[in-house]
Amino acid sequence: MFEDFRLKVFMSVAESGSFTAAARTLGVSQPAVSQNISALEKELGVQLFRRSKGEVSLTGEGTAFREYAGRILYWYSVTGDMFGLEGRLSPGRVVRIAADPVAAAYLVPPALSVLSAAHPEISFNICPLSGTKGRQPDESGVPGTHFGTPEDAEVEITVSPSPETMDFEGEEKLVGVMDAVVVASPLNRSVVGAAVSDRDTRLTPKPFSTVAGIPVSNRFAVWEGYRRFFTPDLVARTCLVSSSVEAVKNIVAESVCILGIVPAMSVMNEIASGRLLQMPVQLPDYAYDIHFNPLPEFAGKTICQLLRKSLRDKLLTI
Repeated sequence: MFEDFRLKVFMSVAESGSFTAAARTLGVSQPAVSQNISALEKELGVQLFRRSKGEVSLTGEGTAFREYAGRILYWYSVTGDMFGLEGRLSPGRVVRIAADPVAAAYLVPPALSVLSAAHPEISFNICPLSGTKGRQPDESGVPGTHFGTPEDAEVEITVSPSPETMDFEGEEKLVGVMDAVVVASPLNRSVVGAAVSDRDTRLTPKPFSTVAGIPVSNRFAVWEGYRRFFTPDLVARTCLVSSSVEAVKNIVAESVCILGIVPAMSVMNEIASGRLLQMPVQLPDYAYDIHFNPLPEFAGKTICQLLRKSLRDKLLTI
């Protein structure tokens, strides 16, 4: 097992090109630096440095090991931040996440899968927010100012309609956008020719590009979060509004004449497998902003920063 200090000695010598300079930087004696490097080379079974009068340089093996050593030291640092003393996160502690139901079902789990694989010592508890908490504007009516306050969780992940303008607090808490997509079943022959494919580009001609242009024989099943955005033509053609995204997806998948309007993050697997087809319909007015709202005492922890980054990275793949 490589020791933290031995790796620090190696990196210091590699960066300074001198055992003496490394000793000065680390606050130890020059013989101590030499002994640690020799012990590391013996453990690895390779020569890491070429020695010459007054200076040293990395061998080929040393150059390769430097990349690994840097990564190991980085994770030592991250682990220290997460599991050290002074009130930091301890192994076995549960990180509680309260999230909008759609985010809790389709965004948070895949984001946590990567984080959990890297840090199996951490446990997560996802609790869907009930009702419409986080979706309604606050009493001030100012866009981007209402994100809820975590009460029984380290962090809240909420959604709200994307505002035309956003204040500083809104930009600070924003982690991404939950776009809307229109989907259809492969059984729906009236629109199957217009489905988005891997070969499509922005210049690929399609039979329609707006909801109004979809053949009138089709009706819509819509996630209830989009009800506030309904236009008169969509109201007239809607046959189902449901709080369950899964219900909307299942109905659409079995129908020859019903299209669904659902959050993009909820149908990525179905689109990839071909169970549902994505229609070339742009719905920018149906977008929701996703907000990351941690407790102040949790915000400064490394695990909080990694969680936020994992959510951002996952949204970029949708």
